Amino acid sequence: MSQLSVHHVGFTVSDLDRSVDWYTHFLGVEPAAVQKGWDPPYMGETIGYPRCEIEWAYFDLPGGGSLELVKYVRPETSWVDVETYNVGNGHLCLLVADIHTEYERLEGLASFQSAAPVEVSTGPNAGGWGAYLRDPDGITIQLLQAPQRRRQQVRR
Repeated sequence: MSQLSVHHVGFTVSDLDRSVDWYTHFLGVEPAAVQKGWDPPYMGETIGYPRCEIEWAYFDLPGGGSLELVKYVRPETSWVDVETYNVGNGHLCLLVADIHTEYERLEGLASFQSAAPVEVSTGPNAGGWGAYLRDPDGITIQLLQAPQRRRQQVRR
C-alpha cells in the first residue's frame, strides 16, 4: 500500500446533534461541515448498505485529518459493547500539551476511566501522561501528553 496520510477517523454515534455539541466543547472548535439526510447511491455501494441514509459531521483535527461522526438513519443503528478490550473496537488518541489542564477542563463533560492523569512508566511514552475518557456513546478517547523528549521531537 502506498499511503499518503490519514484522511479521517470515523465513529458511529446515536444522536448527531448531541455528539456535535459534545465534540464542539471537547475539541474547542465548531465542526467544519455537517450534513443531514445524506443518501447518494455511491455511498451505499461503497459501505455495503444499499439505499442507506446518514447524517454526518466533520471536525478538523490538529496536525491534519478529520474526525467524522456518523448517525445512520437507514439502516437503523444498534448498540454494541464498546469496551476497549473487545476485538474491533478502536479509540482516538489526541496529543495534548498539558494533560492536567485538559483533565480539569473536561471534568463533568467526559467520563474518565482514572481518577487523574496517569504517568506512563515504561515503553516509548515513558515519562509522559495519559488518560482515557468516554464520549456520550461510550466511545473511547485517549489523551496523551508526550514525555519531554518526544515533545521536542514533535516541535521539530
